[in-house]
Amino acid sequence: MRRKLEASAACFSPCPDRFVTTGYRDPISAEEKWDVVGNIKELDGMELSSPFDSPEFVKKKMASYGKQVGQVCPDTYEDRKWKDGMLMSRDPGIRREGIQVFKDAMDFCAAVGGADVLIWQAHDGYTYPFEDDYAHRWDFLMESLDEISAYRDDVKLTIEYKCKEPKCRQYISDVGKSLWICEQIKRDNLGIVVDLGHSLIIQENPAEALALAAKAGKLFHVHLNDNYRLVDDDLFVGAVHFWETLEFFYQMDAVGYDGWLNMDIFPYYLDGPGALNECIQRVRMFENLAEALPREEIRKLQREGNLNKINQILREVCIKTY
Repeated sequence: MRRKLEASAACFSPCPDRFVTTGYRDPISAEEKWDVVGNIKELDGMELSSPFDSPEFVKKKMASYGKQVGQVCPDTYEDRKWKDGMLMSRDPGIRREGIQVFKDAMDFCAAVGGADVLIWQAHDGYTYPFEDDYAHRWDFLMESLDEISAYRDDVKLTIEYKCKEPKCRQYISDVGKSLWICEQIKRDNLGIVVDLGHSLIIQENPAEALALAAKAGKLFHVHLNDNYRLVDDDLFVGAVHFWETLEFFYQMDAVGYDGWLNMDIFPYYLDGPGALNECIQRVRMFENLAEALPREEIRKLQREGNLNKINQILREVCIKTY
């Protein structure tokens, strides 16, 4: 299965960190970003981060290059006013501003067409024991998400869970909480994105997380990257965890996921477009390997618990395919 490939905005950013706060390269303009994406044949589109260009500019570029916008990412993390929370802020005025940020992003999506809005609550979390009245803060989140998802039902919202960073603990931290939110709010346009790297750092099995999201009918988007399971390194896909990444692709085939794959990498020390190209080739490699696996035979062996035979098949298929 060949899914739509989307470049993350970070591939074109200066990639700052807390040591080199100005970034490891010069920023490029919106025109240059579209030129890069437009000239990479295998890319179907790109992610847009706020501040957004005008819908007219974006639609013109989409038409010029035959590309799409896969996901829209409003600012939930860069503005210091969110430091004590956004949708879960104790300040009702800040919560109101946060809600409006997402409503505006939904309007932008509707104007450009085909995209969904990412909900990543970077600062909706806590750091110290006894810092929060947890249930009270969760009430703020659920009320905010319900209002946002009710705003317009023609735009999808995708919750991106992450266990930490920048806060030591983020509230929406795993696939179970994310699906619980969707179950409680019960809006058809509210779903989740399974980020392979975020699943790894919380010690989830990414393939299982993806299977659960799909089973609930809430798998709206997929982000691809890798890390050393300590922090969100955002390395290119399959850089560290080969077998778990292969199982992730195998599971996408199993559940019939045919949506966007966002190459959510943060190439601090690499050429951004070069890292993006390598990521594309790795995605296609994992797709080819997953397709080459004998699905019915593996399913039969799984039900029998014949792990030795499964591992033999995995090894032989990988050798034969590459």
